[in-house]
Amino acid sequence: MSYIRWFISAIPRSPKRKGLLMRLYYTWQEYFTPVGHAASALLLFFMVAGAVPGFWAAWFFCGLDFMYLLALVPSLFLTVRKSKFKANDISIGNVYEGEKSALRLRIVAIDKLNAVSLGCFRMDSSLSCEESSLVSLAAGESAELSCQIQTTKRGAFEIPKVAVILPEINGALRFAFDSGKAELLVFPCPVKIGLFSFLTYGASGMVFAPLLMPSFARGRDFVGVREYREGDSLRDLHHKAFARYGKPFTKEFETERGAGIVFILDVAARTLKQKSMLEMLIRLAAGIGLWLMERGTLGRFFIGDNEISLVSGDDGKSLLESLARIPSASLLKSDNAAKLWSPAARPLGPVLRLGLFATDDPLVHKHIVLESRSGNSNELKSVVEDNVLSVDALRLEQIFELQSETEVSL
Repeated sequence: MSYIRWFISAIPRSPKRKGLLMRLYYTWQEYFTPVGHAASALLLFFMVAGAVPGFWAAWFFCGLDFMYLLALVPSLFLTVRKSKFKANDISIGNVYEGEKSALRLRIVAIDKLNAVSLGCFRMDSSLSCEESSLVSLAAGESAELSCQIQTTKRGAFEIPKVAVILPEINGALRFAFDSGKAELLVFPCPVKIGLFSFLTYGASGMVFAPLLMPSFARGRDFVGVREYREGDSLRDLHHKAFARYGKPFTKEFETERGAGIVFILDVAARTLKQKSMLEMLIRLAAGIGLWLMERGTLGRFFIGDNEISLVSGDDGKSLLESLARIPSASLLKSDNAAKLWSPAARPLGPVLRLGLFATDDPLVHKHIVLESRSGNSNELKSVVEDNVLSVDALRLEQIFELQSETEVSL
């Protein structure tokens, strides 16, 4: 069922090049209010109904409707001519998939504005905009307008037209002034990792185990304090913060570059089945990356062969932003060749790879492979070899959809 949902959502909803039909759709969406949509639809209905022999009343109402729409054209131009304003400072908040983002814009009225609102147009079909309520501004008055954008999936989306909307006096037409562009980053919802015993499993786990010990992971430079976590060394307790707040705090030290785990996300997909699992793979990568960053053990992060610059102390925002910018799986393009990881410089720390298939890479110490298994197994994972962990994508998706607060053990 998840494969069918992915296949339907992967079908392009709009052409890459905007032709005549798309421009007519933009005009319909941007220049007509719900009242204008109803009046236009009634005009077409009366024209079709007038084809019925003897139904002369339809043409009478069709003429009235046409005269009403024709009278709106000079009203629209009069509204536009009298409305003068300045708009700047566009800001938008990045959110997780499925949440609403707030886009804000500051407007300064040069002349009096009887009614003004904010909206977004020509966006990706997965986004929907809830326009702000109408406000009135006196000459010289300023206000901050805000509209809501509902998201459904992960990605980096351009909002080509952020528009200040001025309705005409009859309420059927409006003018959407183009006030700029914006970019919305929709982060993947991370899979919450509870236990990560596979990281220290077997002979290959011996290189990861020292990094998960607080006495080995810390550096020399003191950077601050945080709340105590199970497994922290008692010699790192901050006694002054403990006495002040009544709960234990741990000293944090800066980790030296290159001393942490090298995390690789391989987004290559060979088959349509693997492409349908790409979004769940990215969610799992977000969960593993945040789990490593919380413990200060993530040294370097790669998406394929491209290294991503991580900013310390940003609560994983740089990691999530890089995951949001990964292109969605395409129905036409595929990567059938098995490519080994080839960084510009040999990594100093242990290497953990996450992908849709395992590779025989001498630089990688452990592989986590997301695959779709047949049957109704209730187990989430099975260790195939010492350095390969197979994760059932279907079972992981069920846990993720039914209860997002559930922590997953790897």
